[in-house]
Amino acid sequence: MTDFPRTLVEALDSNLDDSKSITYISGQDLEREVTYPALKKRALGLLHHIQQKGVKAGDELIIHLAENEQFIDTFWACQYGAVVAVPVAIGTSDGHRQKVFNVFDKLLSAYIATTTKALQRLKVYAEDQNILPAYEVIAKGAILLDRIEAFDQVGERAEIDPEQTAFIQFSSGSTGDPKGVVLTHKNLVTNLFGIIECSSFDHNDSFFSWMPLTHDLGIIGFHLTPLFVNINQYMMPTELFVRRPNLWLEKSSEKKATILSSPNFGYKHVLKRFKPETQESLDLSHVRILFNGAEPISADLCREFNAVMKPFGLSETAMFTVYGLAEACLVVSFPNVAQPLSTIHVLRSSLVEGQPADIIASPESQSIELVRLGYAITGTQMLIVGENNKSVVDNVIGRVLIKGDNVTKGYYLEEELNHALITDDGWLDTGDQGLINDGQLVITGRTKDLIIVNGQNYYAPDLESVCENVKGIDLGKVIVCGIRDAKEAVDELVVFVLYRGELEDFFQMTIDVRRELNEKSGLDVAHVLPIRAVPKTTSGKVQRFALADQFIKGEFAERVAALTELSETRVAEGDNSAALAAGTPVERLLLEICNTVVSNQKIGVKDNIFEMGTSSLKLAQIHEKIDEAYPDIVDMADFFDYPTIEELAGFIALKIKS
Repeated sequence: MTDFPRTLVEALDSNLDDSKSITYISGQDLEREVTYPALKKRALGLLHHIQQKGVKAGDELIIHLAENEQFIDTFWACQYGAVVAVPVAIGTSDGHRQKVFNVFDKLLSAYIATTTKALQRLKVYAEDQNILPAYEVIAKGAILLDRIEAFDQVGERAEIDPEQTAFIQFSSGSTGDPKGVVLTHKNLVTNLFGIIECSSFDHNDSFFSWMPLTHDLGIIGFHLTPLFVNINQYMMPTELFVRRPNLWLEKSSEKKATILSSPNFGYKHVLKRFKPETQESLDLSHVRILFNGAEPISADLCREFNAVMKPFGLSETAMFTVYGLAEACLVVSFPNVAQPLSTIHVLRSSLVEGQPADIIASPESQSIELVRLGYAITGTQMLIVGENNKSVVDNVIGRVLIKGDNVTKGYYLEEELNHALITDDGWLDTGDQGLINDGQLVITGRTKDLIIVNGQNYYAPDLESVCENVKGIDLGKVIVCGIRDAKEAVDELVVFVLYRGELEDFFQMTIDVRRELNEKSGLDVAHVLPIRAVPKTTSGKVQRFALADQFIKGEFAERVAALTELSETRVAEGDNSAALAAGTPVERLLLEICNTVVSNQKIGVKDNIFEMGTSSLKLAQIHEKIDEAYPDIVDMADFFDYPTIEELAGFIALKIKS
C-alpha cells in the first residue's frame, strides 16, 4: 500500500485534477458536474455551518438526505471535521421514520443533517406515535441543508487518525434495535486498496451507479472507490432508476462507463422494462465489470441478462459475482477479472452444516445451482469452520468467518454482541454458511435470521414483531420467511400465522398483515398462510427453514390456491362499487392505473394506497403512469399527503386549474 492514502481525507486532498468529477444525473437532460477540488471546497464550507450548530469532532451526525449531492457534501464535511457520519435512509414507510428515532436514541452525542420537508415528516410521525418530546430533541440538533446557500466560509479541519471512526453503517430494520457497524478510516482504506487492486481499476475506468448512498455498495463501492482512483463517477437517484431503469443503461452508454453494479432485483427490473427494438443506439461495449452482489445471486438471471444485452456489446465475462458485507466495509471476495460465470450444482438435501456438499455434474430436480463468488481480496482472510470452530476441508459446509484490517472491530455500543460474534484473535462470524470449492467461496445459506429483499437486509424476528400488531396474532405465533422464487430470481416474503379456524375467516388477516408490514417496512408480501403448528427445535428455537422447505416442496399449494380464489371473489364483488365511486375522469384514470399496477387486489377510490400493501417499487410504477398522464403535476412525496385516489384526484384537479 505504498503511497496509498491512509485516510479518506488524504484521498480527496490529493485529487487536485479538476478534470475529474462526480456527475449527478437527475433526468434525461438534467445533470450537474462537481469536480473533486470543488467537492472539497463545498465540504469545508458546509463544515462551517455544521460547526456553527455546535457539532464537534467525535460527535455523530445522522445524514438523513434523499438528494445525492447534499448527501455527498455532508459526508465529506463530516470527514474533514472528524464528525462520525451516520447514514440513515429517508424511505417511504413509518418503519424508516421510526429507525431515525431508534438510531438517534442509540447515539451518544447526535445531530441530524436533513431538509425542512423531511424534518416535517418526522414531526407528523412523532405526533401520530405520541413521541413529540423525542422529536423536539432531534429538531433541536437539526441542520437544514435546504436553508444553506453560502459555502464561502471554511470550517475548521480536524487532525484525522487512521484509527478514528469515519462512519457507522446501521443495519436495515423496521422497528427493532438497529445494529451499527463501526468503520474506521483504516478499515475503509484497507478494503478500498483490496477492491482497487483485485479489480485492476485504472485511469481508463469510470463508474456509474444508481445504488442508494446509505447502502455500503453505493457509498463505498461506487463513490469512494472511484474517488480513490481519481476517476470520473456518475450517479443517478435510486428512485429515478426504479421509474426508468433503461435510463441507467442509456446514460452508461452515453458516458462510456466501464464499471456498473446492481443486486439481482435490479437486473430483473431492467429486463422487465427493456425493449430491444427501441435501443438501437445502446452501446455497452465499454462495460468491463458489472458487479452483482448484495443478495443471493441467480445464475439463470445472470445468463438471461448477458443474453439480452449481448447484441448491444456487453461482454459475457463482464458479470462479476461477488460477496461482501458491511462488517468488512464492503468486499470479502472477488472472482478473477473477466472470469466467466462459474457455478456448481448441489443436492438440496446435502446442504447441512458440517457435512460435505453433494456436488453433481448436471442439474436435476432435487439440486440447486450455486454461484462461485471468487477468492478473498487483498487484505482480507476468509475461513470456513464447523460447529467446533475448527476449519473444515474444501466442499464441507460451515460458517463463514472473516478477518483483516478491513473488518470492523465491533458493533456500536454492543459489547455482548461483539463478544459473541468476534473471537479474541479477530475472526468475525458473518452469519452466512458456505463452502470453498476449487478455491472459491460459495454461499449456501444464512445462519442468522436474515431476509434479503431488493438488496436490503431485514431480520425475521423484527418483521414478526410488526405482524404481532395485527389483531388475532399472538406473540410467537407468526413466522416470516424469505423464500427463493426460482422463476423471478428474487426472495419472496412469505408470512406463516398459527391459525386453526376456517380459511374464509382467515382471509381478512391476510389483508391486515400485508397492510401492517407495508406501513411499517415498505415490503410487499407474496403470501400470508395459516399453519396448524409452529415448528421448533428441542431447545425452543423456531425452525423457519422447515416451513420454507415445505413451501418450496408445494405443501402449501392448496392453501395458496384457495386464498387466491377468495381474493379473486372479493375483486369481482368490488369491481362495480369501485367504478361507481369514481365520479370524475381523473378518479377513473387513477383507479385504472392503480388497479393495473397492483393487480392482485382492487383498490377503491377511498382506500389508502399504503394500506393495500403497495410496495415502494409498485408505488414508483404508479407515479410513472400518473406522470405520463399529468406531466410534472404529482411528486412522489404527494402520495403521503393525498394517500387515497379521491384525495389525489382532487389535488391533481386543483393543480390543473391553477
